[in-house]
Amino acid sequence: MDDYLKLVRKALKTVDEVFPWDLAQEITQNSDLILLDVREQDEFEMMHIKNSLHVARGVLESACVWNYDHTVTRLAEARNQNIVLICRSGYRSALAALTMQHMGFENVRSLKLGIKGWNDNDLEMLDMQGNIVDADEANVWLNRAVAQEKLRPKSTNHT
Repeated sequence: MDDYLKLVRKALKTVDEVFPWDLAQEITQNSDLILLDVREQDEFEMMHIKNSLHVARGVLESACVWNYDHTVTRLAEARNQNIVLICRSGYRSALAALTMQHMGFENVRSLKLGIKGWNDNDLEMLDMQGNIVDADEANVWLNRAVAQEKLRPKSTNHT
């Protein structure tokens, strides 16, 4: 197992996850729920869950506290609030939730399966113009293959 997945598994020992269908139900019942999408800007613009707050993972720590350029008031005031973190597959959100726990946030969870799981369950997503994203088109992008140059090189040992 690679180091990235080891980190995710370690985070999930303390971070609770919520399945997409359970989150969809919770959204209808809890108006104070914060949906925090930690994907990159282009990913968020392409598709996101309605009413999600976007803070890229790279600035999360400074967005959660006062007195920084990236401070997001809603987060800085939300230490006791119910927050669900969202990413593409549930890995970055688990790590982000762990970080927020270390920062004193008491009720953070990660969306299990991420936006991919949300889309697989035919739950609505929007683009930046507020248009509903076609689930089949989203599926193609969300399940694209890793570029060849990003794959581990095959061993060239010929002993």
